[in-house]
Amino acid sequence: MDNQLATKDLIDVKRVLDSLGVQFFLGYGVVLGIIREKDFIPFDDDIDIIITQPITYKKRKEIGYLLFDIGFHGWDDVVWNVYGRYEKAEGGYNGTEKTGIIPCKRNVPISIMFYFDNGDEWLCIPKRGGIPVLAVPKKFLEKGRWVKFKGEKFLIPDPTIEYLEFLYGKDWKIPKEGEHAKQYWQIHDKVKLAEKYFEL
Repeated sequence: MDNQLATKDLIDVKRVLDSLGVQFFLGYGVVLGIIREKDFIPFDDDIDIIITQPITYKKRKEIGYLLFDIGFHGWDDVVWNVYGRYEKAEGGYNGTEKTGIIPCKRNVPISIMFYFDNGDEWLCIPKRGGIPVLAVPKKFLEKGRWVKFKGEKFLIPDPTIEYLEFLYGKDWKIPKEGEHAKQYWQIHDKVKLAEKYFEL
């Protein structure tokens, strides 16, 4: 992931979300990079953005439209291999009023994920046929904490060290190429959740 281009894309997405009054968290590998490297991880390949704020379907599409206006498009390997097509008419949003995702890319792939409160955890179900469930224990996204990154303030999960241990294990401080978050969401019955939130 090109550091300068990733920085430009992240800040421009932030400006779009800020302009609409949408609060968001950075998640997964970006948070690991912020804490461990004080930068993006050199071998990371995407940026994850988490939104827990309840916003309308219309506003979710509006985010996509504004991103289109500044040169973002579908994240092809996700859109075509996972979702089947990219709906420009929907602002690139795959989901419902409750949960979904905007997979987009200008220079680097960015996933804007819309989570909902499921009691003990936050859940995101991008779409039936895609990755059916992403889950984060409730405590990590209750308040979050602000950090300075690339000259801007961003909200990240908190307690942050516990979040990183939860995702990457106790040895999260040791860089490992190809490291991925633990598949916590595998504990769910994906088919039942997909059936519940999406029409078959």
